Amino acid sequence: MWTTHKAPLLLAGWTVLVWTTRIGNILGDDDLDTGEKVGRIALALSFTALALLIVWAVLTRSPRRRLAIVALAGWSVGVWVVRAVGIVGGDHSAAFIAVHLVLAGVSFVLSWWAVTASR
Repeated sequence: MWTTHKAPLLLAGWTVLVWTTRIGNILGDDDLDTGEKVGRIALALSFTALALLIVWAVLTRSPRRRLAIVALAGWSVGVWVVRAVGIVGGDHSAAFIAVHLVLAGVSFVLSWWAVTASR
């Protein structure tokens, strides 16, 4: 199973790592009010839910696993494009921008690989 579903499972694992780490960062950010925290956590949880859906779909051999993969890949690319533009155009350090562009780049590559491999 690992070899045939490596790309989708790597996308799912990467997504859980990136976005659950984000939840910790949100909770520790004292500059955000409650509403800002709730909205940002909801976004992170949407990624986590889609990643877990892929794992479930692969483990159960669901005929809808490709749909789950495409959903997470599309959501990842869409959100990262918006975030990257905001980060690059915002008042952030070069290191912050570089780290986030790498996160986006890895997400793009894994999304492409997972969708391509699921055909």
